[in-house]
Parts: sequence; C-alpha cells; structure tokens
Amino acid sequence: MKGQIANFSPQHGQGIIMGDDGKNYPFISQQWQQATAPIAGQQVEFSVDAQGYAVAVVGLAAGNTINLNKPMDSMIAPIPHGYTDNPTTANYGQVIHTAGMNAVNPAWAIEENYGFFDWVKKSLSNYANFKGRARRKEYWYFYLAWLMLYLGGAIIDYMIGTDGIVAGLIALALVIPNIAVAVRRLHDVNKSGWWMLIAFIPVIGGIVLLVWYCTDTKPNVNQWGAPARRLP
Repeated sequence: MKGQIANFSPQHGQGIIMGDDGKNYPFISQQWQQATAPIAGQQVEFSVDAQGYAVAVVGLAAGNTINLNKPMDSMIAPIPHGYTDNPTTANYGQVIHTAGMNAVNPAWAIEENYGFFDWVKKSLSNYANFKGRARRKEYWYFYLAWLMLYLGGAIIDYMIGTDGIVAGLIALALVIPNIAVAVRRLHDVNKSGWWMLIAFIPVIGGIVLLVWYCTDTKPNVNQWGAPARRLP
C-alpha cells in the first residue's frame, strides 16, 4: 500500500501514515527501512499487520510535503505519552488529542469541508470495508441517503404497481455498504462490529445500537485504527 507520512516524532520514534485508502496507520521507527529519517509529508509504501499498524515502511520520494502553510517544525508533533515501541495491543487505548497531531492529518482537514454527497461517496468507496473507523457524519449521511433511495423506490413501486420490486432491489444493492459503515461506526466508539447482532433483541437491542451510533468518536487508538475525526 502507498500513502503519506502525516506525522513523525523523532523523539518518540513513532508516527502516523495516511494511506491512499484514507485510513491512518501508526508506525514505529523500527519499521522504517531507510537510512535517512522519515519526515512529515513524505510519500511511502508499506504493509499493514493484523493490528492495523504500518510495517516495512519505505520512502518513495524526497521533497513531497503536505501543504498546510506551516513550517516543517510545526508538523512534527509528539506522540501521546505512554505510547510504546512495541506495535501490539499494548498501544491501544492511547489518546490522540494534541493540536499538532490533528493539524497534520490531511484526511481530517479535508473532511472538515465534506458535504452530504462527499460522505455518501466515501461510504460507497468503502463498499465492503469492515475494517477501520467511521465518524457520525459518515454513518448518518449514508443512512439518510439509503432511506431517501428506499422511499423513492417505494414510491415508484406504488406508481407503477411493481409490488416492492424497485425498493427491494435498492435495499439489496446497498445492504453490504450499510452493514459495513455501521460496523466501522461501532469501531469508532470502541465496539466490535459483532455487537450489531444485538439488533435481534427486541426493542432493547435497537435502542442500544442507536445510542452507540450517536456517540461521538472515542479519542483513543484502538485495534481498528486512529480516531475517525479531528478531536479538540
């Protein structure tokens, strides 16, 4: 996979890569495969381990930087205190809330200007992606789009007498991305996607899921990656 170094702290020997898939991948200096130190904005190629960490990171080109109208020194922010050098679940739970970390993440900055269609497009581009995290806007905008399309299909069925065929086809076409974005939303509040199964518990299951879907992004790195949005 390819991406760009969003942040690297020489002091801690750790940083964050924003992959071309729009996801954030923590990495440590031991996984850097070149003699020269990594810098924020550098294009890289890397693999991802089972915990979602970037490994075997190789720089692709020098001089490619993120244009944030800030000096390079301001782009190197410390990794949260307590983050270890061992890319295991011991790193999970560390809170990312520093202004520097937020400022240098291109995905977070870009998504601040997203509108309805941008969020729907992002969800569709992650059609069958059950990994990573999704913020509230991504989930609810996609749900709204799904609801509008489904109701539109139902109206067409009523007008032409197709007995639910159009609405059914729309629901079938969107069932996978609908489940996928719901799973990523649960990941963003530190819940496994398997918790969706509590929907089969009458009333209570639906209420619990609704609360989780409405819960704000948790500010810690977990096994599904970094927080899905900029945090204060």
